[in-house]
Amino acid sequence: MSQDRFQTSREVYHRIRWDPRLDAHAFVIGYDARGEQMEEVPFAAFVPDGEIPWHRVWYFRRGHQMVWDRRERIDRMSDLAV
Repeated sequence: MSQDRFQTSREVYHRIRWDPRLDAHAFVIGYDARGEQMEEVPFAAFVPDGEIPWHRVWYFRRGHQMVWDRRERIDRMSDLAV
């Protein structure tokens, strides 16, 4: 994947879901709960193409580490499974 291209929330989700080197239970997903309010949902509870549309997913966090953040343009996904 090109260094210039920023991954989508869908791509990040599927990487966490299917990469056997990552523990999906360690992640949470932050999303826009309408308005300026952000909420989090455990990774395992997120339903792809469900109630929360992809464009409202703003970040993925593992513990205290932000691994992907749309606003801040943070993408540390390539560092996770090293």
